Amino acid sequence: MKKCCSYYSYIESIKLKVGVLMLLSQATLNLLNQQISHEFDNHTIYRNIQAYFSNLDLDGWASFFGLQAEGEYSHYKHVISYLDDKNAPYEINVLPYTNYQFKDIKEILDKYYATEILTTRMLYAIAEQAKADNDHGTIGWLYTIPVSEGGLSLIHEQIEEEDSALKLQSEFIQGFGNNDQLNQQWIRTVNENLIQRLAE
Repeated sequence: MKKCCSYYSYIESIKLKVGVLMLLSQATLNLLNQQISHEFDNHTIYRNIQAYFSNLDLDGWASFFGLQAEGEYSHYKHVISYLDDKNAPYEINVLPYTNYQFKDIKEILDKYYATEILTTRMLYAIAEQAKADNDHGTIGWLYTIPVSEGGLSLIHEQIEEEDSALKLQSEFIQGFGNNDQLNQQWIRTVNENLIQRLAE
């Protein structure tokens, strides 16, 4: 009898795992897999930007992008955790190293804002697919489950990150012109502004 019950429990556990997996459509699963790789790429890009500013002794800029990198890694782990809970398969693909090279700060900020816009669009695409699938679990996860304890959900945190990227880009552009000496002074000014904000 014990052997029979044990076998029955095993079969039921397999059914449960299959059922949980089926809660995600293949389309949603594909998008979540893409999101994992994208968040990991974002993390790596921002770590390289952090190193770029560290080499220039711009600690404010470096610390700012270090925090952005940590945020992206949290997103990466958050998506993986969700797929683990669903017993769903996933894989990680990364960009080639050449995509992490930058020529100046303006290019970095353009890349930063464009990356955040793309990330937002990708998350909304997941939400739209989940809505089409009538997948309330994924929609709830995107909009209500915090990425970290006491924090915001993935989509709401992403909205803040996109807004932060736009604000930094706009601030930098306002004081950046054609005079190299003044531009260097402005870069240092923004650096000090970032140090003060991160200390608050």
